[in-house]
Amino acid sequence: MNLLEPWVLLRLIAGVVAAALFGRGAVTSFRVLRHFDLAHASEGQLALERQAQLSATFVRVATAAQVAALALTVLAADRLSRSVRGAMCAYGVFSANAWGFRALFMTIACALCAGILAQLYALDARVRGMDLMRPVAVGTLLVAPVALLDLVFTGLFLTKLDLGAVTSCCSVQLDEVASGATTYASGPRVLLTVGAMVAVVTSAFVAYLASRRPGAPLAALAGDCSLVALPLAVGAAVLETAPHAFEIPQHVCPFCLLRADVLFVGYPLFGAILLAVVWALGAALGGVLARGKSARDAFAAFARSRFRWGAVAWLIALAVGAAPVVRYAVISGGGALFQ
Repeated sequence: MNLLEPWVLLRLIAGVVAAALFGRGAVTSFRVLRHFDLAHASEGQLALERQAQLSATFVRVATAAQVAALALTVLAADRLSRSVRGAMCAYGVFSANAWGFRALFMTIACALCAGILAQLYALDARVRGMDLMRPVAVGTLLVAPVALLDLVFTGLFLTKLDLGAVTSCCSVQLDEVASGATTYASGPRVLLTVGAMVAVVTSAFVAYLASRRPGAPLAALAGDCSLVALPLAVGAAVLETAPHAFEIPQHVCPFCLLRADVLFVGYPLFGAILLAVVWALGAALGGVLARGKSARDAFAAFARSRFRWGAVAWLIALAVGAAPVVRYAVISGGGALFQ
């Protein structure tokens, strides 16, 4: 029974915790949207404010649980690859049934949304008034069903996973597609890699500018740049970093970057990308929502911190992603992996 697998059980527990806490926060958020009124200072109003503060704590813990759930999703699939015949890494486990990649993408989306929501709560904690109380309540109501869907998708994937079945590993599916693409080495890979480098450097530079001069327009531009850089950076990690890490031109599996034989390079790489996007989008959304005077005053210091760390995260992602390429160039004496 799959529920007896420790990694499966841990993943489901993390999902239950995240969904339950987001759900609890959504209940308070619904009350806020219905009953909160800044013009009145009744006992019920004060009680609702205290409940909203408690809800903020729930959402922060839920966000941590959701990020842990994302890590546990990949770790569980990686560990289960030893039990599923034909699966050499997490890719084979996710492709073992129809819910695998649906659950993974839903978990990634939920972690991204939860991280952005947590940034709004962090900004709200800096605001002296209640200017952001309704926006964060709306955000909580939007994220709560996503967390529930993530739990459902993950539950279906893990409970329907047949550990006795035979699946295909990444070398059978991904490597064959890459090796069969005649324009792979000189076309999409080169364009995507160059585009990713430009997008990442631009995102880091704009984030740095936004940290020096925090304002809604520049914050929005920094958020847009990071949103554009996200798919490009992930694509370059798959098409450029992974082949150089394994010294095999057609090996384009992102999950293999999480293995010990390449020093777990995927964790800092994808982790830095996720953090950079969360910080940039969270600050950009905060700039849009910070309309009152107290909110705008708090936003300046908030944006400086988030965009500064966002720029650092993008540079870390660039350095980690380029490290296998540089390493191969050194050990090969400047030779090209792709011919």
